Amino acid sequence: MSKKFKKNNISKSNIKDLQESRTGGQIALKGFTYQFLYSCYLILSTIDKDSFFYLEGIEDIDKISMNNNTHIQLKFSSQKQDASFLKSILKNYLEVYLLDKKNRNFKLVYDFNVAKGNLKKLFESNLDTESNKYWIKIIEEIKEENSNWNWRNFLYDDFISKLSFKKIEKNILSQKIEELLIKNYSIATDNISLFANAIKIFCLEKMENRGVITKEEFDKLVFKVKDDISKGSHNPAHSWIKKINFELKNNVEADYSYYEGKKPSYQDIIRGLPIKRDLLENDISKSIEKNRVTVIKSSSGQGKTTLAMKVAYDFRKEYTVYQILWCNDSKELSNIISYFSARVRIGERPLIIIDNLDSQLSEWNRLAQLFQNEVSYNYKLLITTREDDWYNYSGDLSNVKSLQVIKLSLSEREAQEIFQLLKKNNKLHSSIKDWRKSFRIIEEKKLLIEYIYLLTHGEMLSERINNQLTKIGATDTGKIKYEILRKICFADMCGVKISTNKLIDSLTEPTSQDYGELLKSIENEFFIRIDNVEKYIEGLHPIRSQHIVEKLHEFVDIEKTALQIVSIADSLYYPKLFSCFPKLIKNKEDFYMDLILKLWNKNNLSSYIDALHGVFSGSVLEYFLTNKNNFDDANQHGGLPLLVMDLNPFMKFDEINETLNTLDKIKKIEPDNKNIEYLVDLKNNIPKINLPKTDIYFLSKALYEYFKENDIFYITSDITSYAVIAYWLINIDSSFNLSNNISLKLLWEKCD
Repeated sequence: MSKKFKKNNISKSNIKDLQESRTGGQIALKGFTYQFLYSCYLILSTIDKDSFFYLEGIEDIDKISMNNNTHIQLKFSSQKQDASFLKSILKNYLEVYLLDKKNRNFKLVYDFNVAKGNLKKLFESNLDTESNKYWIKIIEEIKEENSNWNWRNFLYDDFISKLSFKKIEKNILSQKIEELLIKNYSIATDNISLFANAIKIFCLEKMENRGVITKEEFDKLVFKVKDDISKGSHNPAHSWIKKINFELKNNVEADYSYYEGKKPSYQDIIRGLPIKRDLLENDISKSIEKNRVTVIKSSSGQGKTTLAMKVAYDFRKEYTVYQILWCNDSKELSNIISYFSARVRIGERPLIIIDNLDSQLSEWNRLAQLFQNEVSYNYKLLITTREDDWYNYSGDLSNVKSLQVIKLSLSEREAQEIFQLLKKNNKLHSSIKDWRKSFRIIEEKKLLIEYIYLLTHGEMLSERINNQLTKIGATDTGKIKYEILRKICFADMCGVKISTNKLIDSLTEPTSQDYGELLKSIENEFFIRIDNVEKYIEGLHPIRSQHIVEKLHEFVDIEKTALQIVSIADSLYYPKLFSCFPKLIKNKEDFYMDLILKLWNKNNLSSYIDALHGVFSGSVLEYFLTNKNNFDDANQHGGLPLLVMDLNPFMKFDEINETLNTLDKIKKIEPDNKNIEYLVDLKNNIPKINLPKTDIYFLSKALYEYFKENDIFYITSDITSYAVIAYWLINIDSSFNLSNNISLKLLWEKCD
């Protein structure tokens, strides 16, 4: 056993030593990088119309010309090499040479130190008698090992004359590639790295597929990248996509309002403010590495956005991080795809965040499908969503390949780890001594935002907000600030951003104060966030906003605020806004009649359709959440689709006197099936949907009452929307039949 072998098998004393000893993969990657960098350099420096290159052909690179072919092998090593290193390479060269002695040359390009002796003399074309004897001996050994090769007419001197050797250091290749691009293609230096990266990706793909590279193909690539760059500024997707630069802004005042329970910013991530959540961050990182699409899903206040930002920050050296701010028009998705296709072609690896699914991001599913079909590789999508938004906007997931959903929840183990971490960093409030007591206080909802606030402030977030609001109410500007907060925080709970100008125009409380100063004052008190670029206002976090809404509507009807938000919200948010009404509105019958009046526009009834979609979605979601444990139980027993079908109130067909009771029928067929029996009992114990008590019924009834007395052609020109509304109403209740209001005579006249 050699000393070297013994040394490598000495037992390691710790994990760090073991990790440092396992360098095989790292060495292989260095060699691979050297190979494809030199391929780029060689092609740029020598390609002409009469030559082309095979990558991973007979050798690492085969340069094919009309009268001469050169086979190039590349070797990188951090170790000094001697003559014993070359035998396997000479064997490869000889196999080719013996088949074609006339038109073949061989070249070794290397980056390592060469030991004195026979190898150095060969590399320097300085062979003496002893060196020639050594290499003749090596070739004789190869001949004996491969006697079946055609060695007839083999000439040692001729073969040696076909060999050449060149040392090029790996660390200068990138620079040489950029210099050649500037020289050969007159590329502006500020864009040079984009072209270089594109060429590297191009060569990498050719190596993978053992492809051929010609000058024509190479020129097309360079000019395609030029074209992409020139078109980039005209692509409207630029305004919907934000490139994330993880650089701490020196001119921005340190902002520690993160601990006041606001949504995190990228600056918060850079400062290291959020608590590290190793297990979840590791799960998300593994999913990104493995899948094209990773979805982080939970209720508000569990840290979805924070985790997405933190993981993106950790990946910042491997990926270029972007955030898509808007994708709700299927006709515009091609612009987003075009933007990122160009980024991938120039060598970027985009990690694209889609944060908090809502109506602005409703086409994410179709976008993900376009990515997988048209971009294909070198990109990742990282999506965050609340539970109810996932219900509304997830779409058909069967068409989205390579997707993983990660659900968040605050466990006792994580609660303890967070406590210890805050304690270590001196962030715990002096009154907090034990994590268990704090965890028990928030255990029912297990909201991370509430837990961290309690640990760092010594009180519940709701207590802090109540105290702040009490102080604000005692000031001269208390009433106007309360009105502002009611509207902004109600909208924030519903995932709606409010236009600054529309908010100001809607204010009714008198004040002598400047509105801009009022809003800044509320922002400084950690209640709202003002976007001065996009000109909108939102709450700091839906959980904070919920506490504020509850406090400020103790003696003010929430229905009044809801109708005010309908008046100032962008119609783009209507479906999302209306989907929140079933869980917020108490006086349902009067409210929905008022909503009909608020939305009336005789030339455009589409807002009513948005209301029907949104309220129906919210009604179903409320029923699901109320009975979630039962539905989860049914899913565990493999009967969720059957259970949902039987509970569906629209599975009763009065016209044919038939009601769908699939589980009961299966039980009759298989009376001894315990699982079916369990599912039947579960179905019988779940409260049935009382349709006349649901929000969608109240809305439908209000619409019917509003339209039933008038012929359609006398009240609106929007016949298409009216038809959709009529179809909805008769399906909710057959007595809500508006067909009698449609004059066939006038309809035919309109058609003419």
